[in-house]
Amino acid sequence: MISLDGDEWQFRGWLGEEWRWHVAKPWDTPGWLPARVPGSVLDDLVRAGEVADPYFERQSKLAEWVPARTWVYRRRISGGTIELAGVDHEATVFVDGEEVAHHVGAFTPFRVEVPAGEHLLAVAVHAAPESEAQVGRTSRVRVHKSRMGYGWDFCPRLIHQGIWRSVTLDPEPQRFPVVRIEGGVGTVVIDGEVVLRVAEPRLWWPNGLGEQHLYEADGFEIGFRTVELADYRLTVNGVPLPIKGWNWVPLDALYGVPRPQKLAHLLGLAAAAGANVIRVWGGGLVETREFYELCDRLGLLVWQEFSQSSSGLESIPPDDPDFVSVLREDARQIVPRLRRHPSLAIWGGGNELDADGSEPALVALREVVEELDPGRPWLPTSPSPDDRDLHGPWEHQGLRGHPAHYESRRCVLHSEFGVEGMTNRRALEALISEEHRWPADRSNPVYEHLGNWWINAPLVRECFGGRLDGLETLRRASQWLQYEGLRYAVEATLRRGAGVIPWQLNEPFPNAWCTTAVDWHGDPKPAYWGVRRAYLGAPSASFATWAWGGDVEVTARVTAPARLLDLDGTVVAQSEAGEIAAPLVAFAFDVFVLDVGGNRYVMTRTEDLEPLLDLPPATVELVRNEHKLLLRNTGNVAALGLVLEDSRPYDAPGWVTFSDNVLDLLPGEERELEVAGPVGEIRVEGWNARA
Repeated sequence: MISLDGDEWQFRGWLGEEWRWHVAKPWDTPGWLPARVPGSVLDDLVRAGEVADPYFERQSKLAEWVPARTWVYRRRISGGTIELAGVDHEATVFVDGEEVAHHVGAFTPFRVEVPAGEHLLAVAVHAAPESEAQVGRTSRVRVHKSRMGYGWDFCPRLIHQGIWRSVTLDPEPQRFPVVRIEGGVGTVVIDGEVVLRVAEPRLWWPNGLGEQHLYEADGFEIGFRTVELADYRLTVNGVPLPIKGWNWVPLDALYGVPRPQKLAHLLGLAAAAGANVIRVWGGGLVETREFYELCDRLGLLVWQEFSQSSSGLESIPPDDPDFVSVLREDARQIVPRLRRHPSLAIWGGGNELDADGSEPALVALREVVEELDPGRPWLPTSPSPDDRDLHGPWEHQGLRGHPAHYESRRCVLHSEFGVEGMTNRRALEALISEEHRWPADRSNPVYEHLGNWWINAPLVRECFGGRLDGLETLRRASQWLQYEGLRYAVEATLRRGAGVIPWQLNEPFPNAWCTTAVDWHGDPKPAYWGVRRAYLGAPSASFATWAWGGDVEVTARVTAPARLLDLDGTVVAQSEAGEIAAPLVAFAFDVFVLDVGGNRYVMTRTEDLEPLLDLPPATVELVRNEHKLLLRNTGNVAALGLVLEDSRPYDAPGWVTFSDNVLDLLPGEERELEVAGPVGEIRVEGWNARA
């Protein structure tokens, strides 16, 4: 097998059908631009200097013309069987100017036979098909393609086109093995012949339950395990598995560009957080082989939805017979390619469809899954019509409303919900020029473009006494509410024994405000650390509010021994697991800490969180020793909300990660953290600890 990937390609675009006149022009014809495969048309245009960087301010709007053109990609090849693993979304293929193939479908591969000798291969990537943006009607969708790029709450209109998967040449025609896993645990079938039988295989286990043991068969890695789904609860290898997951959206709006290091980093963050399930959202992609192989190795069970999603006006699955046929035929190719992966746990028909599973589109998908991957759990849509599986809300519900809301939920699985917040400091600085960073709300057209749905500046100001009049304070306050809000939602769901999958781990586009827990560059926001702490087993508390003004006392239910601490570290009350309480007048400061087995909640005895803006300064010493970082509070008051950030420029390699983050240190207390990656300058600051 010879890879045809790389930068030995050219491309050029035309309106209408003019491209047909140019597919056979000589290689050195002027006007052709260098291209890279796999990739994305828009990425190639940006690298060629033809389009401004769409990831800065509102410049994505300058690229909205691109999908209206047909883009021809070409390179010189020798004869054999050419396999194109994925062209988004329609392609016509020419060899030396003669049309040899036409294909429709981003998720399905196709092959072209090329005679011996040297030839010019040209692939016309047609203008992108029409489809529905987020606020539209699902019943009008006629293409099985990611809808996110047509305009979503966390992604502007960046419709993807391109040869987005690998292209290979096999000099020996039709030498492509078909790999299947059949029968009971321990049997692998290749080309219809049993080549591997393991009588007592070592089992593959999800993250946190055991080893991810993999066997190699004919160049593929496989694993053996059983998965059952009953009443939205998973059992793996006979062991009940509490669902602790993340919702996953496409790695990038220009998802054809390979980003193997970033993919590994993000899925590694999910696994490091103690997650065991990744839900691949139906508005995005049927994910790639590389994605699944990483999940196999990390022990992340995958709930893969086909690319169908809700719409703001109507969410009924299309019943057009031609489109149902497209879904069926796509599934017949998708399912066999993915079924060998032990990480694949659930097939889903789509996201938030107004459906009960009897709709023609969902029946077609279910029938293919039952035929080609029998025994794998199937869900027609998420959430469920009976609210056993629930979605929403995606916004902070207020200092008192938020705990009350999540304590009232009764679903078996809460598979999508979130809290909004601003992005990280250096991400914001890379995204918006200094003169456009303020005001950071909907009155600013730059912010309106970069996450308009999630700008909750009025609520943030209200929660902090209306005093947030600077960018840094607003950013910190919004991230604090996201951190506290998301971890409370996750902790409350876990306390009642339900499965939990917060929205969302990653984002495909750099937003200024978003519900994501990790920014587009790959740096966790504070919210990630709150969820991670909960998933790794930290004890927790249920309480009525973070701001107790108007009450006589603070009360909480706790799952471990707990203390109520004044700002100077004085123990005001303590309790074993159960309930803890103290009168508000017992605190000498307006800010105090509820400590539950080391998991800490910062609270006030006023009606909002404004006292966090007026804390007496803390003194924090930092000692760095290679990949260890010691933080010590040498002052007389607690250092609250300490956040560690990688402060290197973005062109520096890799990512810096920490063993913990978002810390509250009592007077005299110290914490040693592990720091991994290419460590450079690290920034540390908190509510009352200067940077």
